[in-house]
Amino acid sequence: MSDLPVQNTLDLRYMQIEMNLLTGNVLPGSNLTDSFLNSEFVTLIEQTKSGLICYLKFEFNDISALDNDHGGLDILEIKSLTKHSALARVILNGPIAMMFCEDNEVWWVNPTYLNQTGLSLTIRGTRAGMTRIRENLSQLVGNGYSVKLGAESMHSPEFRDMLPHKQRMVLDKAIEMGYYSRPRGCTQRDIAEVMNIKQATVSEHLQSAESKIINSIGN
Repeated sequence: MSDLPVQNTLDLRYMQIEMNLLTGNVLPGSNLTDSFLNSEFVTLIEQTKSGLICYLKFEFNDISALDNDHGGLDILEIKSLTKHSALARVILNGPIAMMFCEDNEVWWVNPTYLNQTGLSLTIRGTRAGMTRIRENLSQLVGNGYSVKLGAESMHSPEFRDMLPHKQRMVLDKAIEMGYYSRPRGCTQRDIAEVMNIKQATVSEHLQSAESKIINSIGN
């Protein structure tokens, strides 16, 4: 029998981390943008001590980009190939990937990609795992990244109870209409029209709610 504490429900959450290229240039994987227009995470195969083994989809102008040296990534096998794209089995062994190899409570999910605008990393995991990842990221790149939470996190009674009534109302309507779904099911303007309030009011309430919830995870 496991010695882990038994909980009534397993509280898994989504978090999306966004980092621009200027912040990420301290990371070995930043040079991927020199070779590829877009590097998209498809699915995880295995977490190992050497790195994350997964499938990535690459888009490029020149097929020879696949032969370049890529920091933080080794291409193990090309599974499918066209003139401007490839599906490859790779091992990711940069510092961010290794954080997830060392933590069994968080993992990468879609959408996760690196392109000319920066890194967008979507992760799922427990609150404790999310907190550790945020702490490790802060040690690695400081505050040079932003965090967004997904609908499952926003639904948590633990978080919603900390919000004022008007923020809860707008947040509930946003969740109901699919604002935090992937892909997004509505816009702030749509929410404003349904609730008969200004879009600026919706934006203000959602930003305040998101900020309180995100900051609570890091504490």
